[in-house]
Amino acid sequence: MSNTAIILHNRLSESPTPDEQDVMDQAELVRNALETLGYKCLVRDVGTDLYQDLLPLADIKPAFVFNLVESVLGCTGLLHIVPSILQAWKIPYTGVGEDGLYLTTRKTLAKKIMQEHGIRTPAWFSTAGASLLDKKRKYIVKPIAEEGSAGLDEQHVFDASLPGIPGWLGNFDPRGHFIEEYIEGREFNLSITGKPGGYTLYPIPEMIFRDYPPGKARILGYRSKWEEGSFEYKHTTRQFDTLENDPQLTARLRDTAVACGMVFNLSGYFRVDIRVGQDGVPSVLEVNANPCIAPDSGFIAAGLHAGFSQAQIIRQIINCLN
Repeated sequence: MSNTAIILHNRLSESPTPDEQDVMDQAELVRNALETLGYKCLVRDVGTDLYQDLLPLADIKPAFVFNLVESVLGCTGLLHIVPSILQAWKIPYTGVGEDGLYLTTRKTLAKKIMQEHGIRTPAWFSTAGASLLDKKRKYIVKPIAEEGSAGLDEQHVFDASLPGIPGWLGNFDPRGHFIEEYIEGREFNLSITGKPGGYTLYPIPEMIFRDYPPGKARILGYRSKWEEGSFEYKHTTRQFDTLENDPQLTARLRDTAVACGMVFNLSGYFRVDIRVGQDGVPSVLEVNANPCIAPDSGFIAAGLHAGFSQAQIIRQIINCLN
């Protein structure tokens, strides 16, 4: 049996942004972990010619492909294509399968499926549906099929009662964006490895929006993740153990995350981002299949907090090959 693992990532642009460059940090972590586990590693990338880029993988006949592809042809919404090809060629690969990737990267479709299965998620509308909005509530404009923080910051949070909102919303193509109810409350990120019926849930961190002034939207936007000199980056932190005295909320959060995994048939590794409003009921903001596993990522931080080494986290992922 082959002892070669191929680490596959999307090809970087000529001038990669910090969030794009991040995949190289992930590839380095995975490579170090796999070598610790005794694998010989090859790092390959995939660009616009999928066939020519992926065909050599079939000739190598690896033990598996560690799939770190974050976009195809520049689109997150096409993530399912690479696993589809690997599946057709009978090449084992890590992470969420093609169906799960397809469903979760289309956020409005994912929200509809969650709602049908009794998983609470914030109300949502087309950007062309300004007349349907409750004037007493706040909302946020999000991309339908891109990573949650892509081009997203507090300017996308709005009060529906403000004049000019319908015209402003008209700037967003309803094929690429949607409106979601903004929930004022606590935010938690649940990181999970495994398969349906056999999930390992890592400790739950809460996102702390420290010293945010009144009225400033508390969201994990682009600045809080990638612009190191920004207020948002410096004042948004991850804190574990804030739920030590609230076992009921802990159980509700865990049950919600597991339900998402089961509904979308997620395997390998995924993260569920949840807001809890004043009623104490978890609402799922995003289901992130194959989330970032860079050394400074929330997923790796949660795994380390659970007592696992980076190599042990990666082993858990490769134990669930497709």
